[in-house]
Amino acid sequence: MDLILNSFGTSLNRDNECFVIHSKDGKQRLPTDGITSIHISRGAQITSDAVLLAIEKEIEILFMNKSGEPVGRVW
Repeated sequence: MDLILNSFGTSLNRDNECFVIHSKDGKQRLPTDGITSIHISRGAQITSDAVLLAIEKEIEILFMNKSGEPVGRVW
């Protein structure tokens, strides 16, 4: 499953071994199982703790431009 963060002000954090998405609609806790990649667009944020969790779980992180094309990767 791809986790796509493309809304302005959305942030991805870590809570123990899970990701937590904070958005204007509230927060959602997601286990890392089944997540194969994280796509982050402009205006969204990711914490260093969430990046490290993704690295530990071998989840690719793609940074996308405003057209939705990848411009950088953490793997």
